[in-house]
Amino acid sequence: MTAKDPSTTHARRAIHHKHLMKPGAPLMIALLALLTACGGKPAGEVARKRAERDSLKTAYEKIGKHIKQVEDWLALNDSTVGRNLPLVSAQTLVPGPYTHYIDVHGVVKADESAALYAMAGGRVATIRVKAGDRVRQGQVLMTMDNDMVQKQIAQAQAAADLARTTFEKQQRLWDQHIGSEMQFLQVKTQKEQAEAALATLQEQQRLSNITAPFDGIVDEVMARVGDMTSPMAPVARVVNPGGVQVQADVSEAWVKQVKAGTPAKVTFPGIGESFEAPLLYASEYIDPANRTFQVAVRAPKGEAYMRPNLLGDLQIMDAHADSALVLPSPAILDDVAGRSYVFVLAPAPQGANVAPNEALARKVFVNRLSSYKGRVHLEAAEPGQLKPGDRVVVEGAANVADGQTVLVAH
Repeated sequence: MTAKDPSTTHARRAIHHKHLMKPGAPLMIALLALLTACGGKPAGEVARKRAERDSLKTAYEKIGKHIKQVEDWLALNDSTVGRNLPLVSAQTLVPGPYTHYIDVHGVVKADESAALYAMAGGRVATIRVKAGDRVRQGQVLMTMDNDMVQKQIAQAQAAADLARTTFEKQQRLWDQHIGSEMQFLQVKTQKEQAEAALATLQEQQRLSNITAPFDGIVDEVMARVGDMTSPMAPVARVVNPGGVQVQADVSEAWVKQVKAGTPAKVTFPGIGESFEAPLLYASEYIDPANRTFQVAVRAPKGEAYMRPNLLGDLQIMDAHADSALVLPSPAILDDVAGRSYVFVLAPAPQGANVAPNEALARKVFVNRLSSYKGRVHLEAAEPGQLKPGDRVVVEGAANVADGQTVLVAH
């Protein structure tokens, strides 16, 4: 073998290195590395492996479905196989009465209840009543220190008496055609002015005292003898318990349903008392501040517990049906589309391992008509899907699927 020239070998290596350093050489190197890593398998072999994988997947799905069918059959027919069925309770659908109420809070108001104020400031001279006393309309309850007014009244009384005497004498002379008409008219005017001044002072004295505006009971006395009164501060309160009513504010949303004469029930939770009566009136005015209108119920007379400002709950009936399909609210579910439905029970398929209390749940869509205190008035979304006598899942419905076998609790 002829020995190679070292200079020639070095030159060839330089040329090879030069070609590798040309533009695009790194890409070629990466492709060569990739082919080496993949083992250089032909495209046909890769396609066959992909087809083999897809075929195995299809077979796997078929086998899974077959296994599921066999397990379902065994669950019904093999007594050695344990069954884990959802436990539910059911209710037989029976038409019955249903009433819907509007619940509002009310307060007892007396027909006649008044806080009494002094018409003018003054010092309390006497107090003639105490809390709990029965009083008559116009009765003096409290007097004020009005010595100045009394002196003015005495002066005005004297002036009125003099003017009256002068007028009577002038009247006799005028009847005898003595004196001028002008003199007679002047004397008559003076008499009338004196009487008017006296009446004004007497009314001022009357208003300075506190009197009962109506028959009733003194509920509270706020002032004491010697206290200074003011027209801005009450000194006593008088209440007539003979007539009271329960008033409440109702949202304008119920303005069509709530009218005078609508049946209502009033309950006083604090004392455990209640009564039923129709609405006395429903206001025609809607308060713009809270968008409500006022209603009232006349309370029965003779009830000792009826006190002004006693709080109560008012139930106003706005709908009633003698024969309605009603279910507890937990029995009704909603799907993602917002549709309401219930589960109606049907006999389960018979098998060797089927218990007597097993049933098949069937989904039935319904319409909610109204609800009140956990009871829902409903109807089937499609006629004939829900009828009296059907057994409906009440508790455990959230764990049930359409067509599923369930265990019904006794």
